Amino acid sequence: MDLQLDGLRVLITAGATGIGLATARAFAREGARVHICDVDRGALEAVTRTDSALSQSVCDVSDRNQVAALFDNALATLGGLDVLVNNAGIAGPTAKCEEVDPAAWEKTLAVNITGQFHCAQWPFRICARAAIRASSTCRRQRGVSDSRYARRTLRRNGR
Repeated sequence: MDLQLDGLRVLITAGATGIGLATARAFAREGARVHICDVDRGALEAVTRTDSALSQSVCDVSDRNQVAALFDNALATLGGLDVLVNNAGIAGPTAKCEEVDPAAWEKTLAVNITGQFHCAQWPFRICARAAIRASSTCRRQRGVSDSRYARRTLRRNGR
């Protein structure tokens, strides 16, 4: 399948395993240049052995300074950025409310909410174009043009 992604510059958070790695491989297979980050150094080392074309950084997205360093590294490596796949997230505690460890709860919020915010906010000027492109693509797909989300996003972005 040719999705015409040759040369597209992509950053994927939590890209060393699971959905993030599968997404990175799919983009790379279609010709995109991909930079991944992950908090797990061991998983990143394994990716180095299996997918050497993927550039990478260690990053905990809940740490704003690490996110700034991630984007500096990704931009220097890729020469810019077209797409951000904000994939990082953790399952968090699963227990009765009164039994949940507050530190585990706070870590979950730090990664799943604050981390998403850090990654979306810091490069907004760079990534805004990618968000517009994604919603424009949805609009062209059969059956998706009726999506209220796509119409609202396009309207907000002047499309």
